[in-house]
Amino acid sequence: MSLEDRPFERSRNLRIENCSDTRAKAIFKGVSINEITGTRKHSEMPTNYIEAVNINCDPVINNTIEIVKYREWKYDFKRFEKEIYKSKNVCETINKYFYFEKKPLSEEEEKFPLAFGFVMYKDLVQIGKRSQWGTYGILDNVYNCFKYLAHLKHDWKYYQYLSGSDLPLRTNLEMVRIMKALNGSINSDIEEYEMDRYRTMEGIHPPVPLFKSAMSVSMPRAAANYIVRSQKVKRLLRYLSHTWIPDESFWTSIAGNAPLLRVPGSYRARDIIWLRKHMNMNPPWEKTTSSVGTTYIGRYQVWEWQKVCGGQIKSWSCVFGVLDVPDIITRPELIVHKLSLSVEPAAFMCILKEIRYRSHNPIEFDATSYSEMPTVELYSGKRITELTHPEWLLQSSFYRG
Repeated sequence: MSLEDRPFERSRNLRIENCSDTRAKAIFKGVSINEITGTRKHSEMPTNYIEAVNINCDPVINNTIEIVKYREWKYDFKRFEKEIYKSKNVCETINKYFYFEKKPLSEEEEKFPLAFGFVMYKDLVQIGKRSQWGTYGILDNVYNCFKYLAHLKHDWKYYQYLSGSDLPLRTNLEMVRIMKALNGSINSDIEEYEMDRYRTMEGIHPPVPLFKSAMSVSMPRAAANYIVRSQKVKRLLRYLSHTWIPDESFWTSIAGNAPLLRVPGSYRARDIIWLRKHMNMNPPWEKTTSSVGTTYIGRYQVWEWQKVCGGQIKSWSCVFGVLDVPDIITRPELIVHKLSLSVEPAAFMCILKEIRYRSHNPIEFDATSYSEMPTVELYSGKRITELTHPEWLLQSSFYRG
């Protein structure tokens, strides 16, 4: 892809959101097409875009009795893939079928641009260095993308990681307000490091204590600028290159080691882990945008040991289905992981359409609850005994039982 085609060179925001209306065939077993077509529409959406597929998502979003029918909804997405693979101008073909906003949708978004690092492992059109799961190659690719963004002259404010099976749960405007509420703090998952991940480095002290985290992270620009220039971070990367699944050891090993690493927005992960072990409280049941209920909002993911998956389990993690959607859209996280067009594609399309519709028809969105997350308050100077919601610290995204 040429420099002119890179999203950050063309506009102040990269966004992934959604809409409706189409000409292609939908296959719906046992149900007439008229029952599933037609939904609220974004009037500017040309019918050639994939997300303009004509499916009525109201029963899925509102969890009505008809929702079960949508588990059987099919759509021929392969023809788009074939055209992209065969195309002599890949970027032009992608722009033909995928909708990208040409300018910010509000002044608030224009003044607070966001950066996204997007790493995929399958269904690739452009191929970078090959990475195998569990090896350093994944972290190397993620970090190179992160470093590229950090060195840009573009004045983005926060970085968010995405994978190829992610979909946004928040509009770009909602993300902007949430990132503002983070107030310069880093948002990463927090778990104890597992001993079997040291591999050949067992007995060799790392540059900083290691912690486990999910891949997805929200990182302020000041932290990014520090990280890519830090010699200690470089030593940490070299150390992690000899460990197992290093991509799950990087972000919180950086963000959770204040003051050993003076990264802007950092916190003390060991204090949070200690609190989990000694606090006699229950984690909140409710987790919504008005009561976040957690301290990690990077992405919503369900592991096979956590709850029932309405779609399919792949690599120990839920690929969400249609029956999961009503719960997913109430969640406070920024991203949902995993969704696939090969597993109950109506789930993917309906979340996509809902977010696109809200992008062009904004709802009232108050991000106050996000400013009450424990890591945000700890970064702002509160003691751990002064937290508004200490119980929000109790579960990481890997929680069991």
